[in-house]
Amino acid sequence: MKRREILKATILGSGAAALGSIATEKSQAQQTLATNLNPQKSIDVLIVGAGNAGIPAAIEAADMGGNVMLIDKNDFVGGMLIISGGHISGANAKIQMRKEIEDSYEKHYQDAMRIGKFKANSELLALATEHAARMIDWLEEIGVEFTDESPVLVDDHDHYSVPRTYIGKNLARSLLWPLQQELDKRISRGNLDIRLETKALNLLQDKNKKVIGVRVKNKSGDISDLLAKTVILTTGGYGANKSMQQQYNPKVVSAKWVGLPHATGDGIIMAKDIGAKLANMNHLISYPGTVFDLKGFPTAISTRLQFPPKHYTQSVWVNKKAERFVNEHTTPDNRETAFLKQEELFFYVVFDKNVSEQPGTLDIRNWTREQMDQEINSGNIIISAGSLKQLAAKLGISSQGLVDTIREYNERIEKGKRDQYGRTKQRRIINKPPFFAFGVGGSVLNTHGGISVNSSLEVIDEDGMVISGLYAAGEVLGNGHLMGEGVVSGMSVGPAITFGRLVARTAYRNAQCQCSDETV
Repeated sequence: MKRREILKATILGSGAAALGSIATEKSQAQQTLATNLNPQKSIDVLIVGAGNAGIPAAIEAADMGGNVMLIDKNDFVGGMLIISGGHISGANAKIQMRKEIEDSYEKHYQDAMRIGKFKANSELLALATEHAARMIDWLEEIGVEFTDESPVLVDDHDHYSVPRTYIGKNLARSLLWPLQQELDKRISRGNLDIRLETKALNLLQDKNKKVIGVRVKNKSGDISDLLAKTVILTTGGYGANKSMQQQYNPKVVSAKWVGLPHATGDGIIMAKDIGAKLANMNHLISYPGTVFDLKGFPTAISTRLQFPPKHYTQSVWVNKKAERFVNEHTTPDNRETAFLKQEELFFYVVFDKNVSEQPGTLDIRNWTREQMDQEINSGNIIISAGSLKQLAAKLGISSQGLVDTIREYNERIEKGKRDQYGRTKQRRIINKPPFFAFGVGGSVLNTHGGISVNSSLEVIDEDGMVISGLYAAGEVLGNGHLMGEGVVSGMSVGPAITFGRLVARTAYRNAQCQCSDETV
């Protein structure tokens, strides 16, 4: 199953139910809000962000025996697990071994490093891959049900050397429900407190610059300080923060964010404010595929371009210079790399009447031929013209450029020459009017930039020194640490859970050997 199909299905097919059931999850957590911790005891571990890193961190820290507080600005727990595909990957999990698939975490490491163009953080990638199987086994033990096909190879990303990606039967919600149940158990036990609708404003430090807590604002607007021996940031990425995108990645501002609106980079901002080093902020992958209407606005997430191996387009793609820029049938990595190299992250899918009448699947996912005809007639998404020059004029690109591009494409087919970009399938001459085109831009699923940490997941400053008392896990680190400059299957949600569990152990142990410092 494809990641983008999963994301689309989650948001649309079950999205209403998913968001509707937030209230149920909210009520379960709120039953014990702010009632469990002994007020005479200090907080050992304060976790900021109740998503796919924060929840397992809270569970683990509570099981260590700590007095734990988990806060989130939302009125529900789960973060992006509410809507995401929830892919996780790992080598030598029990499920994989039962299917007699030979694998090793060294191979997982090597594959991920290769797909990420050897730009991943070696220490963190080794940490994630070495502990991935234990994470998957733990999820299975607490009741997560994976598809019968798992582990699989995922077509939306460059393939691993062996199948090692796991998909929940109900996508990420298959992970969330058991995690929620485990969270509730610790709340009932009395050493875990959860406070929702509590927004972290800034980190608190003592005179020695040790982090000693977080200043927060509750639903009523009251501001207070939560003091803790250790603080873990698990606040997620910044995909919904257009100002941060403008600051660090201005090319992708036009891309459609397909996550929830809470991903505003809060933890990244708070850590940076006290001197934390950031990494990979200049790298944000915008995935090509979102269909735009003729007014320049992204359409619904379901209105997306289809890619191989499910669909091999007969159309051609041209950029704003009216030039082809990639083999339309290439690998996901090559497609994304070519897209990101464009001056503007936008291109047009160009085809003619012959292509439009061919049997088989359409370029736009889930469209019927009747719907395509309706859209052509309405002119809201697909534009038509009697000639290529007229089509280019309507698109606002070079008329002669488009004519030259299509002429070269056709001549190579007529003369039996190799395609300019190595395309070998579905090469059909485009010369029969009317001619058609629609625009395609990018979408952002997660962010690659974030906070720098060492191999113990302690936050470090610009000099590489540990910021005492502060830890981080999940997408607040940025996926670039583990994915480099690529997109590696199952290496966002999975490592967030792994690192959440690992960092909780480190933070709790450090909390037990700390002396009280003078507070600010």
